Amino acid sequence: MAESAPLLRVYRFTPIEGSNPSLSATVVLVGLLLMALVLLSGCDNKPENNIQWQLPLQAPEDVHVSDLHAVLPAWAAAREGHIDLVFLHKNTARKSVVSVVKGQPVTFKGWQVRVLGLAQGLRIKSGAFLDDESVHNAAAFVELLRDDKLMYRGWLYQEFPELFGLDDAGWKIWLNDVIIQPVLLENNEKTGSLSSAG
Repeated sequence: MAESAPLLRVYRFTPIEGSNPSLSATVVLVGLLLMALVLLSGCDNKPENNIQWQLPLQAPEDVHVSDLHAVLPAWAAAREGHIDLVFLHKNTARKSVVSVVKGQPVTFKGWQVRVLGLAQGLRIKSGAFLDDESVHNAAAFVELLRDDKLMYRGWLYQEFPELFGLDDAGWKIWLNDVIIQPVLLENNEKTGSLSSAG
């Protein structure tokens, strides 16, 4: 049995009898060019799609950032205690710790510090600040004035000392510690059950 070789077909262009071979080749080339133009022109008829960007063009507002008109929650103003603030002088790299009792302003190297409110565990829900003792995030609502000009008013966070706080050309100030006094019951509340029983 003879071994079969692969079948190879060769197509040749054979001019039609009586025709001009160069004219036939030109007609074929023109036809191919027209076909290419038709295919390419179909791409131009597609409707334009507007790109929907996934990221906002403007950064969302950070609720942690100081606002000189920030509102102090009533529950924070009712808490008593004190804080320790760290003052870092950038030119000398000297750090000082200053204790400030709520309601008693302290002056330090041209700065005046006022503690207006305290939180045991500050958290934010729907844009509102809440005191949640199950959250480990002690904070203080402070005002920082430099030469009687208000420079910072808002929350400082003990757990994020380097992220939030005043950062100006000469000083970096952050919260080091928050000590909140336990809420004491009034005498009549403590003895109310005894007096009603007698």
